Amino acid sequence: MRIFLIAIMLFISSGLISAPELFNKYFIEAASIAKPSVVNIVAYENRGKNGKTHLVRISYGTGTIISKSGFIVTNYHVVKKGDVFKAISSDGTNYDLQLFRNGKYYLSDYKTDLAVLKLNNSDGEKFIPLKLSDSNSLNEGEWVLAIGNPYGLKQSITAGIVSSKGRDNIGFTDIEDFIQTDVSINPGNSGGPLVNLHGEMVGINTAIRSASGGFQGISFAIPSNIVKQVCFDLTSFGRVKRGWLGLVAREKSVSHNKESKTVEVMSVIRNSPSDIAGLKQGDIIKEIDQQRIDSLGALTKIIGNKGVGSRIEIILSRNGKIIDINFVLREKEEYVRLQSELEQLFQYYGVEVDEDAVTGKIVVTYLSPRSPYKDIEEGDVIVSVNNKKISSLENFIEKYRSSDRKLHNITVVRDSGIHEIYFEDLNNE
Repeated sequence: MRIFLIAIMLFISSGLISAPELFNKYFIEAASIAKPSVVNIVAYENRGKNGKTHLVRISYGTGTIISKSGFIVTNYHVVKKGDVFKAISSDGTNYDLQLFRNGKYYLSDYKTDLAVLKLNNSDGEKFIPLKLSDSNSLNEGEWVLAIGNPYGLKQSITAGIVSSKGRDNIGFTDIEDFIQTDVSINPGNSGGPLVNLHGEMVGINTAIRSASGGFQGISFAIPSNIVKQVCFDLTSFGRVKRGWLGLVAREKSVSHNKESKTVEVMSVIRNSPSDIAGLKQGDIIKEIDQQRIDSLGALTKIIGNKGVGSRIEIILSRNGKIIDINFVLREKEEYVRLQSELEQLFQYYGVEVDEDAVTGKIVVTYLSPRSPYKDIEEGDVIVSVNNKKISSLENFIEKYRSSDRKLHNITVVRDSGIHEIYFEDLNNE
């Protein structure tokens, strides 16, 4: 930034370019970089009458291309009521979309209001993805642009500054960590990129805050770091693999100061990660990973952005004492559904397994010192169970269950080498 300012001063002092022209230049260049990666999305609904069906346009929004193969990110609320979609590029080209395995044209995460679609590139066409910047490096007061389709007006550009970061408790989505701006955002802008002056995406424009539904000075965008994580999970696994804390909490006002609040544990879910780690009713959650917790929104935001397998540190206050607890988050649906098998696996073999948060591969996360099977090592990646290949934790348990809950052999990858590990049936001796 300092070099940038020095360059401006040199250009202006030399008389080669005026301040307004230089200022405009960066806006123009940022917009020209981003526009080819922005598409307008039109949603249609199948409607029937007298045995005949026809498509009716029900909404429009904006999408941002994030891969050369044609993946697009937008808001879930843009696509959730649609049956069929059309995408229109900045040069006016119309594109059909591809169906996913779920039978829909999109994969979605309602907790963050994000969805992924895919342009049809059966002819091998390569698209221009928009580069994602690190939203954590975004500064309050920084200039940003929004590109979108407000009220159906294609490829409109508006500008403003970042008003605030980390906004939660807004009430738009389950997990909120919004960038607040004063950029004009209106119906149709949803799903379009919030862009810095380098032409890089720093967020996805998602909502406005007004009674009328029109822009009144406050807009919100989902940070690019969240967009990146959610899109990776959706395109890799078909769902977002999100960590689960397993407790019910409430905000509680501090005496004589209603503005100051604490977060108190009301109930701990049985056999949840919190239960296993020893959290108790009445605990006051002070910090998670050195971040202060003073609202339910802050708690939800931090945990919601943690992947499965993430190790977290929680600082609690219990009966006037400070307690430090560390544990690993698991995915709620998988953990509850597969709990008995996972417990039995550890009881019989002294092994804990889980899905890696980034790759989704099955990794040995813990080996009990009491386990007789010393050929296994923590960090081993399991690729087959009883001579059957696996690709997920659910797949692992399915193969384990179909073998009468016995391990005969597993194949693991360790330090780029492949190892076969055989098990003796010690449990029947």
